[in-house]
Amino acid sequence: MDKDIHKDIVDKNIKSKSENIKVKLNKKNNKTRSRETYKINVNSKYENTIKNPKDSLAYYKEVFAVLPLIILLFFLPFIIRLKLIPLEGVYYDYWTGEKTNADFFTYYKQIFIYLITIWSLLHTFFFVKKIKRTKAYYFMGAYALIVILSAIFSDFPVIALHGFVERKEGMWIILCYISLMFSGINLINTKVQIKAVIYTLGASGAIISLIGIFQYIGIDIFTFNSIKEFVVTKEILDIAEEFSIAFGEKYAYSVFYNPNYLGGYISFYAPLMLGFAIYQKNIMEKIIFMVFFILSILALFASRSEAGVLGFTVALTVLVLTFIIRKHLDGKDIKTQKNKIFISVLSLAVALIGLPLLLSFAPIEQNPLERIRKEAIETFTGGNKNLDYKEAGPVNDIRRIDDTSIEIIIQNIPIKINTADTEIKISAYDDSIYQASSSELNEGEYVLLTGLSQYHEAYVLINKTSKPDIFGINLYLPGYGMNLYFFSQPGILNITDSSYRKLDIEKDFAVAEHMGFEGKGNLGSGRGYIWSRSLPIVFDNLIIGTGQDTFITQFPQYDIYGKQAETNLYSLWILTDKPHSIYLQIAIQSGLLSLLILIVGFILLSFKSFRIYITDKNLDSKNSEIDAKYAFIINSALIGFMVSSIFNDSILAITPIVYVLLGLNVVCILDQKSEKVVK
Repeated sequence: MDKDIHKDIVDKNIKSKSENIKVKLNKKNNKTRSRETYKINVNSKYENTIKNPKDSLAYYKEVFAVLPLIILLFFLPFIIRLKLIPLEGVYYDYWTGEKTNADFFTYYKQIFIYLITIWSLLHTFFFVKKIKRTKAYYFMGAYALIVILSAIFSDFPVIALHGFVERKEGMWIILCYISLMFSGINLINTKVQIKAVIYTLGASGAIISLIGIFQYIGIDIFTFNSIKEFVVTKEILDIAEEFSIAFGEKYAYSVFYNPNYLGGYISFYAPLMLGFAIYQKNIMEKIIFMVFFILSILALFASRSEAGVLGFTVALTVLVLTFIIRKHLDGKDIKTQKNKIFISVLSLAVALIGLPLLLSFAPIEQNPLERIRKEAIETFTGGNKNLDYKEAGPVNDIRRIDDTSIEIIIQNIPIKINTADTEIKISAYDDSIYQASSSELNEGEYVLLTGLSQYHEAYVLINKTSKPDIFGINLYLPGYGMNLYFFSQPGILNITDSSYRKLDIEKDFAVAEHMGFEGKGNLGSGRGYIWSRSLPIVFDNLIIGTGQDTFITQFPQYDIYGKQAETNLYSLWILTDKPHSIYLQIAIQSGLLSLLILIVGFILLSFKSFRIYITDKNLDSKNSEIDAKYAFIINSALIGFMVSSIFNDSILAITPIVYVLLGLNVVCILDQKSEKVVK
């Protein structure tokens, strides 16, 4: 080819391409070039952005600003390590009688949250030039103030400040939660930062899901020696003859030690992953988020958690239906959205058809949907509002006769225990008597009381002390599943708890005040009973509460008459340290007013999230940061958590993550005037 002709063709080609080259120069003092961005468009279809090194530095700076939040979201659930904690004072008085508590799940998490909160506040101080203005601060501040006042006026200030055994959610931790939300609102500003947070949570949740799935099929990582050595200090492993961490069989706990907590985590994690799978334009990102979603569904199946299933189903229904409503109101051609609509409808079908089908392979007693159905029927049927707890038996009464004699009436038959003259005398209605000197009994051996055969079988066990005239008595009636404990010392016989700590018959064994759920105590695996005894406490704390983590000090632990009628006597000595509902937990510990503040705040947040999503006309614009979509997805996920929280408590492994998501939700709906997100 002629060289001149070739040169002419090349020149024309270069000229035609140069029309699509846009060069933006920002000059400072007309001397230096501070930024160059080269944008090349070919046939208006393909786009390639070439960034200079300064752009990469800006990207890493954006991610570094939210690094403490990223580390929290990824690592918090996996911080599991044994700490032996001596129990003294109120911690000993209200716990199980153990002098040392083996804490795996809260001690180091508490320290980690303190450190991350301080770090995130430092980042807020250094990276934020101007604090964003949002009405969310009013709700956060009001809640924080009431939490502080509840701690100040608490009867148990040490617990209210630092939290209780195996919970550690005292006032300082609640203020950390609020601070993390504050930091999230101010540190997260761009789509890069939002994606960094979501991708981190996605990766962490995928690992959590995999651990749960493997637990269900019998492969528990906590049985591996390498994991044991990480979870338990070498000094304890060396002195322990045998050590194992048992998490259950055919139930997945993952890293939360309770299947309900795994279900609560999945209730917001699964819809969050699905929402991002639907809206991501990059096919690889769609696949990644869909894989995360599928893993979480399998983990939810393995957990058998009714709370998790219910929360997830509600969140997914809200997510999908709102998406379809948006497309119809948008007036756009449905065909242009057919891929997203197909994925949405398919996802809803998974929730409403596929998940029940998957759960149907589980045994009936392990199927959460079957339990939800039965408990829903039980909630609105049956019950006995006129139930007499003493008459329901088997224990009709416990009363003191004199200083050395206590009488228990079982099925209207009295049994009298007397320890005068350092002897134990146990007699029944027919004057049959078991009598022996405490010195004649071998400690730790149950002795059959043949004279009390009308009670099927009756046994007595003596727990001796260093003094021969001071000893404990355990009366065991297996036919009723009942253990009663007594402590004898010269001149007095006391009834006690299972750790031989003295109780007041008139006060501790009185019929506990209750509200609702009469005859439905077993509802929700015993939640009916716990809630019925918790509701009266709520109405005793309308303005401020009893202090964080003080629930265990307020609950009627020895309500023997209520427990025997609503649950069973086997649970008499099981401590209730939490109400199994975040809403009751907040209402009691920081007051009903604080609960109303949080509920109203979340309702307003949800309303604004969905209003922006449905009414935003530029939602699908190529130039849009799709903040409205993010707000809609995150809020749908949070709705799932709020539903599951009806049946679950707040825990250190999950609640901080929820507060960060709440902060992210606020970021995504900040308006374009006084609350504009920096693009």
